[in-house]
Amino acid sequence: MLVFLLALPSPAQAQEKPDEQRRAMLEAGIVGGNSIACPGHYVAVERNVAGPASVYGMVETYRCTEAPEKSSRLGVSVRLGDPGWSVRPAVRTGLEYNDDGEFSHTIGANLTLGRRYGARFTVDRWAVPGGAPLVLLHLGGYVSF
Repeated sequence: MLVFLLALPSPAQAQEKPDEQRRAMLEAGIVGGNSIACPGHYVAVERNVAGPASVYGMVETYRCTEAPEKSSRLGVSVRLGDPGWSVRPAVRTGLEYNDDGEFSHTIGANLTLGRRYGARFTVDRWAVPGGAPLVLLHLGGYVSF
């Protein structure tokens, strides 16, 4: 019985919300898709601004020369569902800029698994001006603080 009582959260811990505990996230992983760009890697940061809304920045680097080698993205992400879920879906949109000097609009969705650290799966759809739509898949890990 004493072990059970010690395992219960204190009143202060019970009132603490997951978003209040961890408001920023650092993420890194691999990226690939249906484009001429070779697979590459990415680094992203995300910061919660209010409720389910967050802002994010991302830099993707590719390992080939047929396409721009680096893309940068800034955007907004909105979490769907309760922040206490162990798997949290979100929708996102952003503006991307690449080494060729082109701007494009992106739209996507992601699944975040875990709490303080875990995995994230993201799908983004975008199109360079005058080009065909492209789909990118980001597979990465994160730590939040």
